[in-house]
Amino acid sequence: MKKLCCSIALGVLMSFSFAAQANIDDVSLPNDFQVRMALEDDYPMIISGFVKQDLDSVMAFYRNTLGEPETITEDIGRYTYFYTVAGKRVKIGFYQQESWCEVSIMMTK
Repeated sequence: MKKLCCSIALGVLMSFSFAAQANIDDVSLPNDFQVRMALEDDYPMIISGFVKQDLDSVMAFYRNTLGEPETITEDIGRYTYFYTVAGKRVKIGFYQQESWCEVSIMMTK
């Protein structure tokens, strides 16, 4: 009986730890996002690609879906939003190219 109780308790604890683990899929992508690179098996999780939208539209998409960023940085036209999603640090970078916008997302522990 004691082994059964310990097994059940261990199973419950493990399910809570897996449920709390964030995944890069927790970060929404614009409908026209085209993936160029994705590393999703281990932290840091990274997805990079582009959309056929202007910079302001893509930045507004993330403000509407994730709220106002905790921090915003800008360096020579490259903008970066910092969020916390499901307890994990998320960095979303934006850069306007000619007719498309590059978007890079990184999730760390």
